Amino acid sequence: MADSIWTETLATFRDRVASLEPVPGGVSVAAVSATLGMGLLIKVLEIASKRKDFAGDRELADALIHEARGKSQILLQLADDDIAAFREYLDCLRQKQPTSAAIRKAIEVPLNIARAAAAGLALCNQAKDLVHAFVAPDLGTAAALLSAAVRSTLLTVESNLQQLPDNDPFAAEVAAAVSGLSENQKKAG
Repeated sequence: MADSIWTETLATFRDRVASLEPVPGGVSVAAVSATLGMGLLIKVLEIASKRKDFAGDRELADALIHEARGKSQILLQLADDDIAAFREYLDCLRQKQPTSAAIRKAIEVPLNIARAAAAGLALCNQAKDLVHAFVAPDLGTAAALLSAAVRSTLLTVESNLQQLPDNDPFAAEVAAAVSGLSENQKKAG
């Protein structure tokens, strides 16, 4: 088994997702999709800002590219972190050990994926006025991928929250974060 999904071929990753193996699963798929969305965003901004007829703010385009690259790197790591976190949780269950720390990690990682994808979606919205009509569909695709990544990772976060006691302050904190991300995602996408 590979240490990182990023050392596999896309076909191998797809086959692992389709297997009975518990990971990679939905959150990893969402993180990978979000990195692809970030890649499209970067491409669109690179193409738009290099055009001779570009009338937008090149500094803004460069700043958005830089931020998208940073968020993409975060998502790369989080995709692998999600697999590790879920394996850790499963190991705790199998060994009948306390799961509270492991379930918290299995909540935090997808929540951070949703946050990074939501940040990417915000970058797409900032980029709208900078892109040429020729690449606008790619920007729309980037936004759709990032929006879907937010929604799908929040499904897992909400499901994993069910493993915590109702009076857990961490659960209340995460529920508030989920609500905020959901609201922002609906407005943006």
